[in-house]
Amino acid sequence: MCMRDRRYRWMLVATAGIVLGLWVLSVLTEPVPPKAVPVVQAAQEDIYNSISVKGTVRAARESQEFVYAPARVEACYVSLGDTVTAGQALLRVSYPQAVDEAGRAAEAFLEQSANAAPGQAEESGPIVRASMDGTVAQLPEVGDLLLPGVTAVRLGDFSRLTVEAKVPELYAADLAVGQRANITPVSQTGRTFSASLTEIAPYAVQTFSLTGGTQSAVVRCSLDISDADTGLMPGTTVDVKLFTDTVRDAVTVPYAAVRQEDTQPYVFVCQTDGTVRRQEIQTGYQLSQGMQVTSGLEAGDLVVADGNIELSDGEKVRWDAGG
Repeated sequence: MCMRDRRYRWMLVATAGIVLGLWVLSVLTEPVPPKAVPVVQAAQEDIYNSISVKGTVRAARESQEFVYAPARVEACYVSLGDTVTAGQALLRVSYPQAVDEAGRAAEAFLEQSANAAPGQAEESGPIVRASMDGTVAQLPEVGDLLLPGVTAVRLGDFSRLTVEAKVPELYAADLAVGQRANITPVSQTGRTFSASLTEIAPYAVQTFSLTGGTQSAVVRCSLDISDADTGLMPGTTVDVKLFTDTVRDAVTVPYAAVRQEDTQPYVFVCQTDGTVRRQEIQTGYQLSQGMQVTSGLEAGDLVVADGNIELSDGEKVRWDAGG
């Protein structure tokens, strides 16, 4: 009986060892579940590259009337906002300082010029006249002293408006006549008007800031306004957004999806068999939420959206579209 009991005991031990071994083997050989990876579709959208600057609303056509020697306003024949015609009398002036020969010569010249002819009817003295049809936008008051070279009267044709803006020289090469623009008054939140770039000055102007002077290109935009009651007034400050380049149907992906090895960007594209494929890409514009892909992807491709997850080419994964 002792021999039989001993044999049974060894059989039980051996059986237990085999069972334990099989369990350990099954644990060690159990397949590792695939990684769950967040995925996102490569999008298709239009990309608008733009330059944003400040601008000022101007009349499409303006005229500035001057005097050619210090003069005193004796009478005003028009008021601000009046519509005038070319040649119409605007002001009568006198020249209190025209006492020397040069002053008298200036006065004689003004009295004979088209812009300051002799007085009307019973009134004497040089007359400042309108040089174009338009609306009076700037006018002095009786008794004001007018100085040579300083605008005395400003006239404008306000049936058409333009916007004048200064663009930093760095972006001047990106500008071209005909480019689209959006004009947004700083005092009218939410209102935006369409415009087109109609003129680029053939010279750059010097502008100054606390950090020193810089060069700027002067541009003019023609406003496309169908609503007569725009609320835009000449002299109004506006935000000008010039669209310098448009890419239609561009393929874009989030920044987090793009990985890089040395200088080569790439993404992991999800395959229909549940694996991922490493795909080298070429990138273009950097956008606020992602970047343009110029080659290597098509709109609708599923890519891994988290570049921090370690993956290898051909690895099996589990898609998490909600990630």
